[in-house]
Amino acid sequence: MMLRLSSLSVLLLLVMMACQNLVAEIDPSKLPPIDRKLVVNGYLSPQDTVLAVSVSSSQTVLGDVVTDSVNTVREATVRLASEGKTVTLVFDPVLRVYTADARQLPVLVGKTYTLQVGAPGFETVSSSCTIPANIPVSELRLDSAQSYVGPGLDPVWQYNVRAIWQDPAGQTNYYRVAGYGECLNWPPRFPEAHIDTTGTKVLIRGIIGFGRQDQYISDQNQDGQLLLSVRGDVPLNFDYSYYDSTRQMTYAGSYAFSKPLTIRVSVLQVDENYFTYHRARQQQRQSQNNPFAEPVLMPTNIQGGLGCFGAYNRSTLVMLVK
Repeated sequence: MMLRLSSLSVLLLLVMMACQNLVAEIDPSKLPPIDRKLVVNGYLSPQDTVLAVSVSSSQTVLGDVVTDSVNTVREATVRLASEGKTVTLVFDPVLRVYTADARQLPVLVGKTYTLQVGAPGFETVSSSCTIPANIPVSELRLDSAQSYVGPGLDPVWQYNVRAIWQDPAGQTNYYRVAGYGECLNWPPRFPEAHIDTTGTKVLIRGIIGFGRQDQYISDQNQDGQLLLSVRGDVPLNFDYSYYDSTRQMTYAGSYAFSKPLTIRVSVLQVDENYFTYHRARQQQRQSQNNPFAEPVLMPTNIQGGLGCFGAYNRSTLVMLVK
């Protein structure tokens, strides 16, 4: 018995030594230098009232890990141009993005916009995008079912919704489906957890879940057809946040929605830059903490840098559930 244990110990020791031999430390001075790059993200839409672009720096493999707030580049020069007109965006220290009033450079369908960003210590980067057309939502299909959430509790209504729209024939199109529900209700006042039905109702909202990957759709193999989105699930609880001037307290949390319920679903026709970048981001998020997942390479259309400069056009249809 002692011989077997001794043999096992020797075997384990050999395995550990073999594993250690597979790991080799490399002198950082022998690695090729990697310069930081500008990371630029901005999206244009005819529905937006503000032009906004975020500018940060990439994180090198070697060096201290920094937060997003430290990565933000605050001394950049951000210019947006189209058809000979240029507007300079100004840094907003609260939002940590560069902004300008959209009236200074209206975002119009079919027009191409060029973005140029420069900052001290970085290579100047640039990109361009073209605004896609607006594709109206033809119909919303609502399904409902009652479910029991626990013994002794009343059944609750669960809703899901699908969007339908006509895809233009003869061209490649990319879409994203998004939506939310909203209603007025009396949320509880924590920490007392007391519902005062004599007070004023507050607006509460819940994001409709269309799936991380399934919310992005292309018309590949279905060009010119009537497109149907995946099912979007309306959450049972909506988020709220309001200030009670009488108690001088801010209340926030989630609470069950009530009827009448307003459902808003948008179909965004997006350009290829927007589509490929956001699809890759969702794939990357889904593979986090999975040691067996393949690495996801993030696409970029920022010349000389990283990130995405894209465009979208939003169409929204509203449904009232009584």
